[in-house]
Amino acid sequence: MLKRAFFYTTRKRGKTLILLLTLFMISTFVLTGLSILAATEQSALSLRQSVGGSIKLERDMDNSRNWTYQQGVGGVLVDYTGTPITDADIEKVMGIEGIRSYNGVGDGSVFAVDFSFISGFSFGPGSDYSRLPSVSDSEYFNYFRRGAYELVEGRHITPEDDHSVLISTALAERNGLKLGDMITVQCCYDAGGYPDVSLKIVGIYEVTMDNGQFNTTSTDKRNRLIIDHKAMQEIMMYDVIQYDNGVEFFVDDPRDIEKIAAQIQKLDLDWSCFKLTVDNTAYEAVASSLTAMQDMVTGLIIGIVAVSIGILALVLNMWIRQRTHETGILLSIGMGKVWIIGQYILETLMVAVIAIGLSWFSSRAVAQGTSNLLFGQVAETQPAVQMETPDDGTEYLDITGQYIPYDTSGMAAPEEIEVSVTADNLLWVYLLGTVICVAAVMLASLPVVKLNPKNILSQMN
Repeated sequence: MLKRAFFYTTRKRGKTLILLLTLFMISTFVLTGLSILAATEQSALSLRQSVGGSIKLERDMDNSRNWTYQQGVGGVLVDYTGTPITDADIEKVMGIEGIRSYNGVGDGSVFAVDFSFISGFSFGPGSDYSRLPSVSDSEYFNYFRRGAYELVEGRHITPEDDHSVLISTALAERNGLKLGDMITVQCCYDAGGYPDVSLKIVGIYEVTMDNGQFNTTSTDKRNRLIIDHKAMQEIMMYDVIQYDNGVEFFVDDPRDIEKIAAQIQKLDLDWSCFKLTVDNTAYEAVASSLTAMQDMVTGLIIGIVAVSIGILALVLNMWIRQRTHETGILLSIGMGKVWIIGQYILETLMVAVIAIGLSWFSSRAVAQGTSNLLFGQVAETQPAVQMETPDDGTEYLDITGQYIPYDTSGMAAPEEIEVSVTADNLLWVYLLGTVICVAAVMLASLPVVKLNPKNILSQMN
């Protein structure tokens, strides 16, 4: 069978050349597509790991049973009476694979004792205060992650800090403050009796976002003091550290974010008081082109394979019909149909081995240009990801930075995908090419080999 296959392909040079060119074109398309798909997947993986995503564990604001409401002098006093988020809860979540870090955010309001805030629109005496967040790791705080703040001096706050603070360049200039200086604050709540608390300046940030024209002292982003949780505990006179604004857990790969969220949901936490919020906005904002590119190339490869089988089947069917006499003779002398089809498959594979090998060189020449063309077209059609904000003005009172749109200009969104044709890609084409050739030959052979030798020979002219 091997000899017959070899002699036929070398004797029928015209047909062999046509088959070689056909398989060469198919192999080039498939190898180019697989190389682009592999490069796109690698770019997407690098992008996912650099941008990340977060899952926020926070108090369920919609469950009224967790809150008490009391009429006070200045309005309604709202107090949370449900289960607080504790360090033990954080440890449980951090035990899940795929979570790399977290940042808890606390909330408080203070007067400046030995320095002054930048004054804003005033509602009367006692309004010259500022709200301040406490953080576990300020590098993961939304104002820094989303580009609203930029650290220009010093360092970020870490979980090991004790009574440390980050201040803005504007506040530092107003009060002549520098790294290492101490400032003193006091909780501004009406209950009184709060202690003076000293904080050490470990970092200075610059506000890069538009601060607006009509700000009170407390909403002015330049007055934001960012402190550690131990300092907040003393300022607010809490018995334990509280994460009033929830805890964000950051995942290694945003593609796994829903699976990780489902695992967190299974933990033994008080879900009558807590809820989860998944934030994949950053990755979606910069990766939509890559995702669309993957879908497009996958579809192209599937289409190429399907069309290739059809074209090969048609070409081979015509040639096999021309070999009816040969097939009839082989059947009449007792040659099995499986062996005959095996010979046709061997003939095709002999040519395919050479054609796929040649496609290595052609694919390397066209892969990068094809990738740039496809990626450019896909990128132009992707809509910008919009940040959803509430319409009741609550985003202006938020100190977590939750409603700050992501600044994607500095993110690693690729302008093009660097494609290389690897040996692994070539191996996959050889495997896929074998499947295509076998499928095409079997389809092409069915109309002929289903006849018996007598019928085949009687049809000969």
